[in-house]
Amino acid sequence: MKQVELASLGLYYHIPFCSRLCHYCDFVKTALFDGEHKSLYVDALKRRTEDWFSRWEEWDSDRKCTSVFFGGGTPSLLDQEYEPLFQTLAPHLEEGAEISLEANPEHISRPRLDIWKSLGINRLSLGVQSFQEAGLKFLTREHSPSEAAVAVSLARELIANVNIDLIYGWPGQTVSMWKDDLERALALGATHLSLYSLTYEGHTPIARRVQRGVLSPAADDALVELYELACERMARAGMIHEEVSNWALPGFQSRHNSLYWHGSNYIGIGSGSHSYLNSLGPWGQRWKQNSSWRSFAAVKPEPRRPSCLDELLGFSDYELEEDRDAEAYILETISSSLRTLRGVNLDALCKKTGYIWKPRPSVVKAFEGQLLTLDAGGQLKLRESEWFRESAWALELSLSLEKGIS
Repeated sequence: MKQVELASLGLYYHIPFCSRLCHYCDFVKTALFDGEHKSLYVDALKRRTEDWFSRWEEWDSDRKCTSVFFGGGTPSLLDQEYEPLFQTLAPHLEEGAEISLEANPEHISRPRLDIWKSLGINRLSLGVQSFQEAGLKFLTREHSPSEAAVAVSLARELIANVNIDLIYGWPGQTVSMWKDDLERALALGATHLSLYSLTYEGHTPIARRVQRGVLSPAADDALVELYELACERMARAGMIHEEVSNWALPGFQSRHNSLYWHGSNYIGIGSGSHSYLNSLGPWGQRWKQNSSWRSFAAVKPEPRRPSCLDELLGFSDYELEEDRDAEAYILETISSSLRTLRGVNLDALCKKTGYIWKPRPSVVKAFEGQLLTLDAGGQLKLRESEWFRESAWALELSLSLEKGIS
């Protein structure tokens, strides 16, 4: 059996059900379901969770999950249905584990909040997206600005940690509209804000409109202006800028999202979910779940427990990321960490890969201009104003690492 050393360990559960399909969303989702489908799906989540826990106990009987995240789709379409899953989860959670649930404002009610809280959910992420009528119409959201405000206020009464998602860069948005969105979110007492630039992904309706030439994405300069405005306003509000799109009040940083940003371990369960264990193989192992929620729900327990992780990952509904190498590991490590307050530890990266740091002229110039800094402990950081351009910087920095002579 392959031994796995786990430090922080998160669980992600994907809930694919939506009452309607938003035109900008490229995640695995469906609006064709009923109550029986929800029950079958949660039962499948429970069974697969039991399979994973049977493996973890053999690797490290004392290891607990530090965070759990319910994403989607629309996890707030379910409440009491989660109870069997939480009964399975309870013995395997670290004391004080962060348990987050994504929710739509129109689903927030006191009875529902009471159920979620009783299950152990202690963090809500509300998909407000905008407090502007025009923004909500373009993004095809079901709630109104006033309903969003009421939902945030009610959630804050019962659950201490509440994140608000907002999107900027949608057609017709003005700087004053964006300022108003930020002010409203702060006034409502959000402990965490996720501010995302609108992207035109995959086969979404808005991406198809761009391809047909009937819609144009916002210019880069306009997006930079909105991003810099957010940076300045969040700083004045005392928010910690933990990652390019995420700000938190002190003590409310996202424990789960940090796993993604800094190469820690997480297991995804549910259709379309992704997983990563950093101790599997020389460069860690990534895999993803088949995106069909119907096939996931139909998978029945094996007649015996899988005898090792390799067998578990060999289930037909998983797809392993093949041919991982040092260069891919370097680029993904720098890409994910460079856009964060913590940055990336260059010494640790060189030690693990055997590569040597030889900064390119563009990187040397960036150090001279203090766009990049490197401390005595090997921590490499990018200036906050440049996080928005992380992809270009990650490539330059990755090319500044060269294979050592063996």
